[in-house]
Amino acid sequence: MADISKFSILTYQRKPGHWRAAITPVRDSGSGTSTETVISTVTPDDFASEVDAQSAAEKIIRRL
Repeated sequence: MADISKFSILTYQRKPGHWRAAITPVRDSGSGTSTETVISTVTPDDFASEVDAQSAAEKIIRRL
């Protein structure tokens, strides 16, 4: 089970009543690398509320 604090969750409304969440791992800013690859995923389904999308993202992180 992954630690939720190691991820950033951004919820957004695709259109009225259709919410999704993007999940991105939090990177250490002290890596000294000038270019980094951002790896993220988006919840596969739309949700009726922002809270539901957030909960779905947290469930995905817990499964990692």
